[in-house]
Amino acid sequence: MLALLTLAAATALVWTAVLLRRGGLAAGCLLVLVAGVCFGPPFFHQSIGPLPISLDRLIWAALVAWCLMARLAGAACSRPLARSDYVLAAFFLVIVVNVLAFDFRAGGGLPVSQLVFYHVLPLGLYWVARQARYSSRIVLGMLAGWALFGVYLSLTAIAETGGLDWLIYPKYIASPEYPEFLGRARGPLLNPSGSGILQGLCLAAAAVLWPSAGRRGKLALGGICLVMLAGIYSTLTRSAWIGAGLALIGVCALAIPRRLRVPAVLGCLLVAVFAGATQWERLISFKRDRALTAEDVADSARLRPILAMVAWEMFQDRPLAGCGLGHYMDAHTQYLNQRPWGMPLEKAGPFIQHNVVLAYLVELGLVGAGLYIIVLSLWLRDAWRLWRTPDAPLWTGQYALFYLAFLVNYLVNGMFHDVTLIPMVNMIVYFLAGMTVSLRQETEALVDGHSRAALTPQSRWLGKREAGNHNQASGQWLRA
Repeated sequence: MLALLTLAAATALVWTAVLLRRGGLAAGCLLVLVAGVCFGPPFFHQSIGPLPISLDRLIWAALVAWCLMARLAGAACSRPLARSDYVLAAFFLVIVVNVLAFDFRAGGGLPVSQLVFYHVLPLGLYWVARQARYSSRIVLGMLAGWALFGVYLSLTAIAETGGLDWLIYPKYIASPEYPEFLGRARGPLLNPSGSGILQGLCLAAAAVLWPSAGRRGKLALGGICLVMLAGIYSTLTRSAWIGAGLALIGVCALAIPRRLRVPAVLGCLLVAVFAGATQWERLISFKRDRALTAEDVADSARLRPILAMVAWEMFQDRPLAGCGLGHYMDAHTQYLNQRPWGMPLEKAGPFIQHNVVLAYLVELGLVGAGLYIIVLSLWLRDAWRLWRTPDAPLWTGQYALFYLAFLVNYLVNGMFHDVTLIPMVNMIVYFLAGMTVSLRQETEALVDGHSRAALTPQSRWLGKREAGNHNQASGQWLRA
């Protein structure tokens, strides 16, 4: 066994060296993400004093040091600061001041821990992504890598719900040592919502690769998408279903010709409304976790308005600064005896907030939550501008569509869960955001430096030169 592990480690090191040589800092970021998703603290961790160390955090430290040396040596890509960079810096400053203004030792140092692992580490990855170099090979390779990674995630999800523990790796995924969400497709993040976000991300990557693939490639992508849809269903999480579905509809709506866009979207919405109207009771209450009954699942759906009312009551008392990062579970207890509009707020006692914006609004106040919304809006605007940039290469449009789909999936899940408490989801959000801002700056500078005929996004998506023929070309692409 030791010999096999040594051989596997040596092979992994060789391929890692090849990957980093060909992909540079961008490949290093992906290595951090894969290590954090599959081999994070549940797989291996060691405490050095108060600091918990895991494999992904060691790789993160090495990557940041590598980027710093490349920056000093002039080997990194120097880009001007964007508006979103300033807002993100202000958001991070508000978080630091918030942590210092309240008792940062509370809960065994929980505020400091959240500051470091939920904000500092993702911000470091964002900074590296802003220094990395990108090309069609790197971006398309990344999209293909996400698509293949989605196959692993989805097969693992299907194995989890099917009780096929021998197919699951790492083994901690199916271990009763972590009882929460056991029996659902919680994946290596041990969270079904996080698993849904990851699989939705990979599904979007596979979908946007369609125009770059040949006939065999399209057949393979179709099979991959079907497997991932089954994996997303296995999460038994309604927000994961809605998020992935809306993201996929968004990809199709932006890629198909305008004359087909409205009928296609309306058709999908009618199907969704019909399914919701006829299957509402089954959607509200069904057994999913091994430790939960169908009634418990129905109570979970009814809990959201109660949690929102608790957040509203807390916000009214501290609208600007909030109760402090990491202090929610202590601060919300004084509101549980109230019954505004007859709502039993005491039911919210054991639970954290189930909405990203409400969580920030309660803990960071209006200032922190406002900056968070602004920075997300700017990232969304950058992705849209990248998609709409005329005469840009096909692969930049593919990436822009991929990031737009991911943000839709992330925001939908964030409406029903505080997904910022899943560290690797934060890391992915920040990395892809840094990549989006960088690609938008480079693409606009490239296009501004060339005088070419403007293309619509649909014609660029199809690789056509003549904007006026994009409807006919789109129809040919759809029939291919």
